[in-house]
Amino acid sequence: MDLNLVLLALSGVVLLSYVFDLIGSKARIPSVILLITMGMGTHILLQAFNLTLPFVTVLLPILGTLGLVLIVLEGALELRIEKSSAPLIAQIALVAVAGIGLTGGALSAYLHYYMGMTWLNAWILATPFAVISSAVAIPAASNLVKVDKERVVYESALSDIVGVLLFYALLDMRLGQTSVLLDMVSSVVLSLLIGAVLGLIIIAVIERIQAHVRFVPMIFSLIAVYAVSKLLHLAPLISVLTVGLILNNLDKLSAVAQLKWLIPKPMHEDMAAFKQLTIEFTFVIRTFFFVLLGYSTPFEQLMSIEAWQVAGLTLLCIFVCRWIMLRVCIGPQTRPLIWFGPRGLISVLLFLSLPKDLDRGPFTDGALMLIVLGSIVIMSAGSAWDSTAKPTSTSTTRNKSTT
Repeated sequence: MDLNLVLLALSGVVLLSYVFDLIGSKARIPSVILLITMGMGTHILLQAFNLTLPFVTVLLPILGTLGLVLIVLEGALELRIEKSSAPLIAQIALVAVAGIGLTGGALSAYLHYYMGMTWLNAWILATPFAVISSAVAIPAASNLVKVDKERVVYESALSDIVGVLLFYALLDMRLGQTSVLLDMVSSVVLSLLIGAVLGLIIIAVIERIQAHVRFVPMIFSLIAVYAVSKLLHLAPLISVLTVGLILNNLDKLSAVAQLKWLIPKPMHEDMAAFKQLTIEFTFVIRTFFFVLLGYSTPFEQLMSIEAWQVAGLTLLCIFVCRWIMLRVCIGPQTRPLIWFGPRGLISVLLFLSLPKDLDRGPFTDGALMLIVLGSIVIMSAGSAWDSTAKPTSTSTTRNKSTT
């Protein structure tokens, strides 16, 4: 294929993604839907000319992992840690854990009692669908009031972390390992320490090195730490979240006498530049991941009646369990948070990581895509309806709660 055509195609994808973002912000349509649709359209177009994209199955998990790291970092760089926010964080941590437990439990029960799977295999298959996608939820939460936006960022990031920990712990149990709980606790603690150390190192480097290129090595250092932590079976997303929280709360560090030497002068401009670079990196990676995801969707499975039935049942389970969980953990006012339970990047990554010998039952690649698209459509339609149905009372109440 002509190199110029490849460059034209890559440029066109990024520019269209930018247009989709503009359209999505005005029409309240998540750009993810448009990107996946563009990928499907690309597949149809290339098939008409007997062409295929190479290395899609290799690139998809790589781009997905890079996107996950950058999206969690981007979300953490928007969060401020205050004493008053401690109850909120504890509440949302409970929501994230309860959401995975309730949704995963309900789906596992269906797979166990109606599909005849063992409880362990049922939980392994159900876990990818019990995890909220921060890749979709965090960008979509930009129009929410401050307290709800913080809840979405914390919940989706923690859901990713807890879901990944649970998924790989279940895989270890399937291999016969017994010290799973102890391993999980130790990996969380060690990951927190790694994130704290890396965050302090990044601060010191950004402050003291005045080279033309400063921020890109920091981002790829974080990605390298993620990869090493994953190889060691730790919880690397906790490290990513910790780094982002440290970088966005430098004023808290400067108040600690032992750490004042790290921050001899204000770093507002440096942090603003780092945030902007992270946002733009995330935009590009996220764009190509969802386009390739749409491209790789098998149409024969997507059109299957069984796939639609499974997707419908799974979506019903997801949002009923979410309503119950929010009502118990937060209270009767569950909107607009009830809509922010999309599945996406992390569900796809975990689904791709399922053991080859695991019976997936009715959960085909087509069912996975329908669940992802369906949850995003519900989030988009629900939040749009909610904002027009109750534009003042809910927002006013929540804004008062943040002051």
